[in-house]
Amino acid sequence: MPMVSAFDYMNSGRSSPWFEHASSPIATVTGAGHLIRDINTAFCKLFDRERGDIIGQPLCELLPDSDECLVSLDRVFRTGEHAEYTGRERSHPMPAFASYRMWPVREDDRVVGIVVQVTEMAPLHQQRRAMNEAMLVSSIRQQELATAAATANHLLKAEIIQRTQSEQDALMLTREISHRIKNNLQTFVALIAGEIRRTPAEFAQGFIAMETRIAAIADLYDLISSSSGQTVRVDDYLRKIAGGLATSLLEPASGIVIDVVADEIELDPERAVAFGLMINELGTNAIKHAFPRGKGRLVLGARLVDGQLEFTVSDNGVGMVKKASETDHKVHGSDYVAIFVRQLGGQFAVSMREGGGTLITVSAPLSLSIEG
Repeated sequence: MPMVSAFDYMNSGRSSPWFEHASSPIATVTGAGHLIRDINTAFCKLFDRERGDIIGQPLCELLPDSDECLVSLDRVFRTGEHAEYTGRERSHPMPAFASYRMWPVREDDRVVGIVVQVTEMAPLHQQRRAMNEAMLVSSIRQQELATAAATANHLLKAEIIQRTQSEQDALMLTREISHRIKNNLQTFVALIAGEIRRTPAEFAQGFIAMETRIAAIADLYDLISSSSGQTVRVDDYLRKIAGGLATSLLEPASGIVIDVVADEIELDPERAVAFGLMINELGTNAIKHAFPRGKGRLVLGARLVDGQLEFTVSDNGVGMVKKASETDHKVHGSDYVAIFVRQLGGQFAVSMREGGGTLITVSAPLSLSIEG
């Protein structure tokens, strides 16, 4: 397009022959608002509007329904360089896609206006065909995505079912193994009980201690075999230990009472063995030494304190009054307790209860990976 002719036209106030009779729709705009100064006949036909209805209107009111029109016009006005883009008309009675070309009109090295030419107008049947093809491609793609999603969903469900079944199988196997271990341990307990009955009372203490320790472990595997998870309920375990201590160490008419005061705490099976043996050892020592008159109360406890496990063995007996004859076997029991406390990753404390008796407290982390 000859820029001199365009410049002459912008300043002459009348349409040039090349402008009016051009086959392509052409418009000229001026000012920062990009107001339409003039249009040719082809432009009027394109939008099916009279010249008087278009002159003076912002060009972006007629051209594409987006910000790209304004951005392109501003860029040409600012830089003095021509621009092209493809947009969609919104005012034409039969909207279609078209290519727009813009040239700056200069005066004294500044842009005073812009000439806009509309080309490559797509016929309606081509537009419809393009839209139909696009819809067909989109439909095929959507079907492909739906099929892929259904396949992925099927595979995911199958994997979930497989994992669930594997977890159930593992749990059943754990229960079965625990049940068999419990039965074997209970057999040992029964054999030891038979030896205790045949052994004079003054020589049976070692057998009795062994019996209660094995029984505590058997109680643990009994809980695991009937549990629905991978942990052991501490309060349930303490009640089984209390029952085992009462059966093994107390006569039916004994005046010693064993109670359990515990929160519903879950403990991993790895540490549950050390926990059970520790409580059994402390409980056994209390029953043997805290109640010389054969009467009193022993309390096995467990609770959460500031994110830590706190286990307690409390009695209202005679307190920690050491006698020379008791020193040897007490030290032996304390060695066991120290090992179990270390396996729990805990700390051990002994104190006197207000009003008489002894309170033993073991604090341990809620979860800990312990070796050995």
